[in-house]
Formats: sequence, structure tokens, C-alpha cells
Amino acid sequence: MREIPDSISTPELRIDCTDEEKFGIVEKLREHFREKYETVEIDGVRINFEKGWGLVRASNTQPVIVCRFEAADDASLAAYRDEVYEQLRAFPSVILPDA
Repeated sequence: MREIPDSISTPELRIDCTDEEKFGIVEKLREHFREKYETVEIDGVRINFEKGWGLVRASNTQPVIVCRFEAADDASLAAYRDEVYEQLRAFPSVILPDA
């Protein structure tokens, strides 16, 4: 276990969004982030950042977009979350939590 690097992660972040738009919004984020980062595009998009990753996917059962983040340090975690949230702000149907 000592060989596994320490990391910081968020719980599952459930962001309100309309059922009608959630899959389209995730698709637009997928297109945006694949231009800038290595991504894994199974069930949403996992964005591989320099010191961690972020995940954005549409819930199959509720009107929410689900996000998770993990990073090597607090500053990187906040930066990755903020970068994804900045993209989500472009969509009026997305209700981001108060940071």
C-alpha cells in the first residue's frame, strides 16, 4: 500500500439538470475536453489531467449530471473542478452548487 500515491477525491457530486438536456450537455463537454486532454469516453467522459482526473456523466435514473474528481493535492482538485464547472456554466439548465 505504501507504493500507492496519496490522492484527494470528491464524493459523487450530483448537479441538477433537466432530463431532456443532460445527455447533450455531457456530449458537448466530451467534445470540448477531448480537444485539450486525453479522455476516456465510456458512460460520459473521464478527463485525464496532469495530476488527477475528472469524470462527468449523465445519470440514467435522475435529472442530474454526476461529477467526481481526484487529484494529487487540494489546489489541483479545485482547479480541475473549476475547469469543468466553467464549462457547465454555459448551460442555463445546469444548477451548480455554491462553491
